Amino acid sequence: MEMSKRKLEERLWWQQYTRPELVAYAKKNDIALFPIGSIEQHGEHLSTGEDTWHATGIAERVARKTGVMLLPPPWYGAHPYHHWYYAGTIPLRTETFVNLLIDVVRGASYTGFNKFIIFNCHGQEWAVPAAVHQLGLEGYFVAAPTLWDITKEKINVVMETTFMHADEAETSLGLYLVPELVDMSKARDETPSNLIDKRWYGGPGTIIKDRMPWFAATFAEPEYKHLKYGVVGHATKGTAKKGEEIVNAAVEWLVDFINELKAKYPPGVKPPVK
Repeated sequence: MEMSKRKLEERLWWQQYTRPELVAYAKKNDIALFPIGSIEQHGEHLSTGEDTWHATGIAERVARKTGVMLLPPPWYGAHPYHHWYYAGTIPLRTETFVNLLIDVVRGASYTGFNKFIIFNCHGQEWAVPAAVHQLGLEGYFVAAPTLWDITKEKINVVMETTFMHADEAETSLGLYLVPELVDMSKARDETPSNLIDKRWYGGPGTIIKDRMPWFAATFAEPEYKHLKYGVVGHATKGTAKKGEEIVNAAVEWLVDFINELKAKYPPGVKPPVK
């Protein structure tokens, strides 16, 4: 767990700085990276903080390469209807989640940060845009990449199975980022029950062509009712090597994006959103 094993001299996170230090920091680099995940059951082999461990682990690697400020993750997130009521999962209502994102960005801007990247590592990409566009109306520059969107090509090459939940991909990320929290002796493969044929919609990380995205339909039965182990996919196929390749792809994408943002809008220059 990188956040708990940090050397004292390495300060990557907002909460490690004083007010004057943050004000001075923003004058040199006014980009803030806000990693978001969730508290959610991930089968019997992964911890409930899995999504947030993904977000923070990748964010720290990006910060070391770019110098962006890391905003503390909220841990809790929004959830699609079929995630609710499962033991271990603590969902926020959509309006609570959207308002949380808006308030964090607004608050960070008072210190002098002008560009914000909300890095999403949980199945809430349907909720994040509401915050992004409200913030846009207020004049904030916000980009909100989702892990499996920016690494889609790598996931489709590296993984043997389709990306879903607590599966090969997420287990691989856990084995690479927080191996001490993964118990592969309890990993299981499980097939979900879908209410409509998958030819009508595409899941996370898949190429959406002539189909709806997964969040545009109530396509599944509630998971707490029909999943015995809480896994959607093939957890037993996860490896640390696969996780490393996905992490590296995400870091490379984010670093390239941030470097372009720096070059086009130096510290103190606000993109003309409004």
